[in-house]
Amino acid sequence: MANFLVHDGVLRCVRVDARVVTTIEFGSSEDAIERVRRLGADFAMAANDLIPAPLRAAANASLARNLKVLDDILLAPLRADGDLYVVAREPLLSVPWTALPSRSGLRTAVNSYVARGRTHARPSGKRRLLAAAGPGVKHGTEEAHAVGRQWAGATVLTGEHAVTEHVRTALATHDVVHLATHGQHDADNPLFASIDLADGPLFAHELDGTPLPGSVVILSSCEVGGSTQVLGGEVLGLTSVLLRLGARAVIASVAKLSDELAARVMPRLHAHLRESDDPEAALAAALKDVAEPVPLVCFSSVEGLATA
Repeated sequence: MANFLVHDGVLRCVRVDARVVTTIEFGSSEDAIERVRRLGADFAMAANDLIPAPLRAAANASLARNLKVLDDILLAPLRADGDLYVVAREPLLSVPWTALPSRSGLRTAVNSYVARGRTHARPSGKRRLLAAAGPGVKHGTEEAHAVGRQWAGATVLTGEHAVTEHVRTALATHDVVHLATHGQHDADNPLFASIDLADGPLFAHELDGTPLPGSVVILSSCEVGGSTQVLGGEVLGLTSVLLRLGARAVIASVAKLSDELAARVMPRLHAHLRESDDPEAALAAALKDVAEPVPLVCFSSVEGLATA
């Protein structure tokens, strides 16, 4: 586990493994923070198919460079060659940790604090899936049906049936919920982070009081993995709300994600999740052979660490 913090402009980390606790000092945080900012711009350009191909190629090259530099800054000193649980606040919470080169194929989980009490995976268990596609997503309907085909007895909602009431009910009753929608994170009002459905947006604050049954929620939406630190230090956003309500894990994008790339990756993710019931491993396996970086991150709690 790596707990990152910035204090007086210096980036530090408390590293914990089965044998020892150590503190690592990285030096000034300025370069890392600037690289995170550049990544957001690079992902936005690379995901925009209206931008001419040469400019997108330049953005992809810049994206690869910045991911490598962040990998060298943040992860090389940790010497983490196995499972990794990252604890961070903004702006490091917006790092696409799974996309950093040294994490390829490895289980990586992220949160803003050390969340405990998660149960172990149940690979043999029967799980209920709902997949829904929101309006305006170019490959959304195709993606929802492709995801549904990975699960026996899946429920798929598209068009006028993909409404807020049905999705809110599904979140309380299904073990896996996949939402192929457009979405927004509101940095000024993080509880107004939302996903777009047929009858309008479903806001994070509207989910208050909806208990989730230890589910895995996949938000195939741009930037809804974002978060904002509010007065008192609490980190808020759609992912934090879903985890607080009982989700076992939330897989979401921390930057722009093209509809075409999401439609390619998501059925692979669900095929692995169906077999393993392990969201971090499923995400790592799904992204391992994808040529371009994918800004999907698994937000979750520590497996097997008791709450008492």
